[in-house]
Amino acid sequence: MELHEKIEMIAYELWEKSGRVHGRDLEHWFEAETIVKERYELKRREEEKPKEKKKPDKLVKKSLKTQKRKKSR
Repeated sequence: MELHEKIEMIAYELWEKSGRVHGRDLEHWFEAETIVKERYELKRREEEKPKEKKKPDKLVKKSLKTQKRKKSR
């Protein structure tokens, strides 16, 4: 979906939520622009994050240690 269409859709939702009061179209548009920009920024940050290696949590580590001890007996 294009940027303009996303803003338009959100502005329309804001208009509906505000009781469909006319005369606040620019206010809804600018608020929708802000929302869309924030979403794009969050998405960009998530994509830029380096992929972290999953570390096993403490319970998994403890379970692995217990299994190793049982096998060695």
